Amino acid sequence: MVDTADTSGTSDSSGTSDIADIADIADSAEGPFAECVLCREPTEYPETHKGVTLCPVCEWHEAQRTACSG
Repeated sequence: MVDTADTSGTSDSSGTSDIADIADIADSAEGPFAECVLCREPTEYPETHKGVTLCPVCEWHEAQRTACSG
């Protein structure tokens, strides 16, 4: 017999990245924000965030600069 249980409540592999994004946003909403390494404006990341931190404007400029111009 085939199981016809409703699986709409289960998450697939694409749903897991959404959960990680939400966790990143929740982490970034707490405490003081890190400074952008290019313009020194506040970023969306907490000061404890490791790695290069860029503000939304500099992130956009960096993405435009490194995008394939194919």
